[in-house]
Amino acid sequence: METPVFDILKKAVRNQEKGIAFVMATVVVGVEKTPGRSGFKLISYKDGSFEGTVGGGKLERIVLDECKKVHENKINSMHEYELTETSEGIGMACGGKAKVYFEYYAPTRKVYIFGAGHLCKSLVPIINSLGFYCIVVDNRENYASKKDIPLAKEVLVKDYLEYVSEFHPTENDAVIIFTHGHIHDFDILNKLCARNINPKYIGMIGSKIKVAQAVKKIKAKNHPGKLIEKVFAPIGLNIGKTTTQEIAIAIAAEVLAVYNGVQDIMFMKDKMK
Repeated sequence: METPVFDILKKAVRNQEKGIAFVMATVVVGVEKTPGRSGFKLISYKDGSFEGTVGGGKLERIVLDECKKVHENKINSMHEYELTETSEGIGMACGGKAKVYFEYYAPTRKVYIFGAGHLCKSLVPIINSLGFYCIVVDNRENYASKKDIPLAKEVLVKDYLEYVSEFHPTENDAVIIFTHGHIHDFDILNKLCARNINPKYIGMIGSKIKVAQAVKKIKAKNHPGKLIEKVFAPIGLNIGKTTTQEIAIAIAAEVLAVYNGVQDIMFMKDKMK
């Protein structure tokens, strides 16, 4: 049964919220006797499954083959198809032409932020502007407010350890820990290590001494995996940070460095030497 276009659009939104990569193929122009009318949409997944339609038949099979290529090269493109049995056509008898636009949607990068204090309020606008989906978690109702952190996609009032026990960050997500007074930081990090999650980035605020103590205690627990070795703590690049705004910039810069695969942080001018 044909999936209504509106349902496909809703599915695209849900995929982005869940961090699922997909390719959307849209019939931009469908003329004469084409089976796919203008506006028909199809969502293709990397495993070959799909939802929606561009009209079925040979056109749809060719479109799905092109979707596979877009999953690999991640380049948006427009293709025009001659729906005839001539040498220029694709072997369909219906006639007409169809233009199809292929658009790649990368997996959504989520950032789970534990602690909704002043630093969080400085960090979320920066992280949000970089295209990350921000989820803020705090156990205090008077702090975990969408009104106070409007650019966060989700603001949750949750017990920290209960939430850490049930959430499922992917290898494309980030986790940032800076709870009020650092009271819950160690317990959150310890629980994450016990679960052996594997996010793209994980960072925790703290002084060198406190961080060293926390890492030593967690290593002594012999949790499975090597998550503790991946933790960026103390969090953030060294930019002489002192204010919450500066610390937020330092954290965002470190997150970007990890996502962009930067190994050696240095001044750009030094690369000219």
